[in-house]
Amino acid sequence: MFAPAGWAVPVIAVSSLALNIMVLSTSWRNLRLRGFLPLALAGMVFTPAGAWMLSSLSDTAVRVIIGISVTSVSILSLSKWAPHLERTTLGMALTGALSGIFNGLTTFSGPPAVIYLSATETEKGSFRANLSAFFLALTLIAIPSFVGMGVTSAENLVQAAIFLPAAALGGTIGILLAKKVDSSVFRKMALVALSLLGVLGAVQAIV
Repeated sequence: MFAPAGWAVPVIAVSSLALNIMVLSTSWRNLRLRGFLPLALAGMVFTPAGAWMLSSLSDTAVRVIIGISVTSVSILSLSKWAPHLERTTLGMALTGALSGIFNGLTTFSGPPAVIYLSATETEKGSFRANLSAFFLALTLIAIPSFVGMGVTSAENLVQAAIFLPAAALGGTIGILLAKKVDSSVFRKMALVALSLLGVLGAVQAIV
């Protein structure tokens, strides 16, 4: 909301490294990579395309896209809309491609993959482990893509690493709180807050 997208997106990507590694370290035993390769490969291939869009579009356009995306997904999640689909190689590849584009453009890569895997009723342990590995892979592709596309510099990314300890601390606190807080109530509160922030962010970018 308060920083240019070209600066904020790479910083978020660097910060998310700590969180993705933390989640993967607690769930790697449930990895089922073979069935998820189309998703991962397509996501990694299309992430540079998203980074190119980030470098080409205006700051206002990117911030509006982020705001609309955050609000739309939050409202969709609150509605508990749950389609049922059959998992296919083509479906996984298309989902991965869309996630990759959003990853490079906004670092907001989760919704396409989460919605598709939920719709195909992926087993919970495999769902969590493979998604964390997927997000980590996309982040590792996104960071050099931002440098290659001129979105940011290697020096800026090194400076962004200052956020890693705070991200790790927040992740640790979140894991501890998850055992004591009503997850359904917290989820609703977070989604309402995100939907409002998405609207405010988009409006602020336009105004």
